[in-house]
Amino acid sequence: MEKLSICDDIKRKYIRLSKGQRKVAQFVMDNPTVVATQIASEVGRLADVSESTVIRFCYAMDLSGFSELQDQIKAYLIDKGEMTVVKKALPTKKIKSQLGTDIVKRDLAGISRTFNELVESEVEQVIQLLHSSKRIHILGFRQSAPAAFWLYKNLVMLRDQVFFIQHEADQIARQLAMMDEDSLLVVISLDEEYEDVATTVEIAKRKNVQIIAIRDKAMQSTEPADAVLYVPSAQEGGATCTIAIFALLHVLIEEMVGQEPKRYEQFKKSTRSQQKLMVIG
Repeated sequence: MEKLSICDDIKRKYIRLSKGQRKVAQFVMDNPTVVATQIASEVGRLADVSESTVIRFCYAMDLSGFSELQDQIKAYLIDKGEMTVVKKALPTKKIKSQLGTDIVKRDLAGISRTFNELVESEVEQVIQLLHSSKRIHILGFRQSAPAAFWLYKNLVMLRDQVFFIQHEADQIARQLAMMDEDSLLVVISLDEEYEDVATTVEIAKRKNVQIIAIRDKAMQSTEPADAVLYVPSAQEGGATCTIAIFALLHVLIEEMVGQEPKRYEQFKKSTRSQQKLMVIG
């Protein structure tokens, strides 16, 4: 059976793509040479979508990323005789060990699996909550703490009223006292559900706080979160889990900013101006 070209494959899978991914798909089919020669962010700009949407389109096409999309586009153009490529001679002696190749492939597979299993409506709900909530509190202990802190550091550069919950009883109590129905609690839980996490969520829920959970598996008890995103590769543990969760958080940030880019750019400029004044003072 003859292998489908990338454009034929896009047409076959088009109906399964999201609205933003369809814009990328149409741009790829209409402008293959541009896609073959430009970086992902530029393709996103030209297609009027975010860079993360371009990457998510690649995953939806069962590709490892934008580089593989470009490789397939180049092969398509060569077959059509529309692109001249200088073929470099392959080394006659095979390299015995390509440092990190297997590790990178495993990480990409973990990211791909994570994104393929996301439910688009839940992702959109999470992005809207990050965008519109008055206050955001971010919770992640032990293995989940680095991801939670990364999300905090990136959000605090884009908007005010963002708080990181440290694993100390007085800090937890102080932030719980701040929470109300205008607050959002983001809980990242990539290991066992610890009692202090469950207690914090329970108290927040009683105060009508909106809750986002990012976890590696469904809870055995009733799910208290309003929106849940799963990172299935977290069940494997190790670096694969770490890379998958950071990729997901990156997409959430990019999509949030994409809702009102001028608002977030203005906040960053204002913050930089204040920092300069503090230095001068």
